[in-house]
Amino acid sequence: MREQMTALVGPDTGRFSTLSLAELNARAALLDREENKYLVDPAALTDVLSGLEDRFEVLAIDGVNEFTYDTVYFDTSEHRCYRDHAAGKRLRMKIRTRRYVDSGDLCFFEVKLKGNRGRTIKERYRCSVGEHGVVTEGAINFVGAAVERHYGRRFTDPLVAALGMRYRRVTLVGVDAPERVTIDFGFDFRCGGAEVEAAREVIIVEVKSTDGRGVADSAFRAAGCRSQSCSKYCVGLNLIDVGVPHNSFNRLLRSHFDWNGART
Repeated sequence: MREQMTALVGPDTGRFSTLSLAELNARAALLDREENKYLVDPAALTDVLSGLEDRFEVLAIDGVNEFTYDTVYFDTSEHRCYRDHAAGKRLRMKIRTRRYVDSGDLCFFEVKLKGNRGRTIKERYRCSVGEHGVVTEGAINFVGAAVERHYGRRFTDPLVAALGMRYRRVTLVGVDAPERVTIDFGFDFRCGGAEVEAAREVIIVEVKSTDGRGVADSAFRAAGCRSQSCSKYCVGLNLIDVGVPHNSFNRLLRSHFDWNGART
């Protein structure tokens, strides 16, 4: 993956006040939360953001408020995590390392677990850049402990690096309530030497809140945007075309990612 991505124009957040990473973590860490996702075009996003300027602040570090994320997802050789998501299983998870490219050596190993009530729980620990995209013994033990703690069962399947991706993110944080809005764009996916760049106008907005009824949720719905399931991991595997079943994602892929369903 190239270090410099194609030049992108992110959302205009110039009228938002800013906050620091420490303030974000103190106000809205939301490691146990509900999530709603919206796929929007730039015009719709601009309209919604114009009504949120007094209710949210934008994360800024050293005067910068757009950041590059590089993520590697892990799965079993049979893509069990992907298949659980495609089948709509309530108990499912995603496993990844994430490098915050603009922050140098900041990197985390993360497990995101979906529970019976639809809540998302994220557990993570800081790892070295050298461990980014690598399945270490510590990572395996961390996954096993998280699955046993939240699902009451063991997870012993071997893991492999299944998909890499890179994108840009802008993060908004609620002023009056623990709410976070992430705005992702400029997606590049990679796997096994293949690389695919998603359509540049695709923007995935995720609203994270304690109860799934955030201020931003109301704003997007009032603008006619409907929340929908959209896993960047599942989208990427299909755009790269690793041969996984795609029926559950056909409408999403065709509507937003210019996908024709053809297998190479």
